Amino acid sequence: MLHLNHHYNAHWNRELEKIQVEGDDLYLPTAPNKLVRGIQVDSGIPLQSAAKVPIMITFNVVDRDGDQNDVKPQSCIFQVLCTAVCANDQNKLQLLFDTTMSTLFLIHLQMVVNNVVPNSRSRSQMGETTDGGLYEIFQQDFGPVGSPSFEAARENFLISSAGYAVASLLLQPKDRHNGNLLFDNAGRLVHIDFGFILETSPGGNMRFENAHFKLSHEMTQLLDPSGVMKSDTWYKFVSLCVRGYLAARRYMDGIITTVLLMIDSGLPCFSRGDPIGNLRKRLHPEMSEREAANYMIRKCTDAYNKWTTAGYDLIQYLQQGIEK
Repeated sequence: MLHLNHHYNAHWNRELEKIQVEGDDLYLPTAPNKLVRGIQVDSGIPLQSAAKVPIMITFNVVDRDGDQNDVKPQSCIFQVLCTAVCANDQNKLQLLFDTTMSTLFLIHLQMVVNNVVPNSRSRSQMGETTDGGLYEIFQQDFGPVGSPSFEAARENFLISSAGYAVASLLLQPKDRHNGNLLFDNAGRLVHIDFGFILETSPGGNMRFENAHFKLSHEMTQLLDPSGVMKSDTWYKFVSLCVRGYLAARRYMDGIITTVLLMIDSGLPCFSRGDPIGNLRKRLHPEMSEREAANYMIRKCTDAYNKWTTAGYDLIQYLQQGIEK
């Protein structure tokens, strides 16, 4: 995610200084085994989002059953709404400051406060320090093309991209600008911020991002060195997407039931259209395995460097300053 300017950081840090941690039983909502012993008051970092502004805060914590003198930092991201809260052992809500802890809809369909992805940078942050694309950044970080470290990172990127391609096809997360794509220190792709999913999209639901998943030009440079969908790495990526999609179809009833559990949650993604019916359609229960495989191959081809993907990145760059 793109960090906002230092003025906002200073404001949040002043607010954090006002917070007093009371009691020994306060724990992180993301990790009940971590007891809070303090807040790093200079750690408040507002993050850019299309919805409410998230803020990352670092706490000093100890293991509940471990050495109480072994204090370590652990970060959480909270969504700014009304009041920030943290639960204690008596299941009470303890006010922290004039904002509220929010729940984020994650790819594995849990409602939790979002943990910080360790050892990672957003693609937007990468763009602030280099003019090159992913292909050049991977060479800077992992060595020359063909070296074991570079090819291992490319493999990690390929595998993680295939997994997110299948998940994105099914759950339709939008607002996939470069502030919402992270890369860890092994080259893996990590999507974050699922504020627009299923039947919702930015801009009053204009659905400008009409590829089923993001495969920007710079992503295809890593996945397909040939540039014409003829390389071994591209074939492997497509093969993994097909295998993942076919595997998901075998569990379609469980997937649909899991999403159906949330139908009365009041989340915006269930407030319009036919989210369950459209999810079922994307799983295509009427297709044979061969037909479903060909369907997934077509979706990979359609997503490849699609102009609406590049256009959305350009819009976010012009409007929000998010590096493309």
